[in-house]
Parts: sequence; structure tokens; C-alpha cells
Amino acid sequence: MSGVGDTEAELARERRLEAKDVEAIFRAFAEVLRELPPDTEAGFLDTEGDLRLAPDIGRKLRTARNVRDVLREIREAERGE
Repeated sequence: MSGVGDTEAELARERRLEAKDVEAIFRAFAEVLRELPPDTEAGFLDTEGDLRLAPDIGRKLRTARNVRDVLREIREAERGE
């Protein structure tokens, strides 16, 4: 049985990423952020200095086609497809 739930379960599985994979994800994120109006509130630095994305921005990034494509390519490479 294949469906949306199966895909979400795959994404929830923990896996290690190489630097090139993280770079590809960040580049895809940056592309999406460039398309937003410059005054869009995108996130904040918490008291520990960690970047926290605004929920709406995180949602936009996760659903952006180019970000999904990068994540799909990483999964396929991991499975040897």
C-alpha cells in the first residue's frame, strides 16, 4: 500500500547526510527564500543563538518543489536507485 502516509513515514526516518546533501538542501531553501518579499518575517535567533524558522516559512520550504526534489534524490541515492 502506497500513499501520502508512506512518504511522510519515510521522511520521518532518521538518516545521516553528507556535506554535499546539506549544501543542496540549503541552496534549495535559499532559492525559495529569494522569492519571498524581503520584509517577510522568516525566523529568529533564540537565546542559545540557534536559528528558528517561522512556522509559515518552514511550511513553505518543506512544500517547495525544488526542496522536495533534493530530498527525493537523497532518498533514492540512499536506496541505490
